[in-house]
Amino acid sequence: MEYCPVCNAKLEKDATYCHVCGYEINKDEERAKWIVLGYIDDKISADFAKETLKAYNIPVVIFSKSGFFGDIGLTLNPFYKASSATYEVSVPEEFEEEAIEILNMTIGKKWQRKESK
Repeated sequence: MEYCPVCNAKLEKDATYCHVCGYEINKDEERAKWIVLGYIDDKISADFAKETLKAYNIPVVIFSKSGFFGDIGLTLNPFYKASSATYEVSVPEEFEEEAIEILNMTIGKKWQRKESK
């Protein structure tokens, strides 16, 4: 069984896209290592970050910590506490520096860089 390179979900045998995160699977493409860049606290900024990175041809997947919103546009807030959702920004490792620079320029303090291990 194969796994999605972005969210690590199990994929069906002949899947053309991931049913969890929507990543388009290309069997001939070399596997990129995806990393979590950081977190955004509101959906509008997360949507803006996603569209901005896509405009720079940087593959990006954004997960809500309370569920995936990707291209679907679901507004998912945590039901277990009274706060806004947190969105996790992931890109292929090769785009890390460029994506960080773009996010710093465009949404600035609206995102937090993930702590390095």
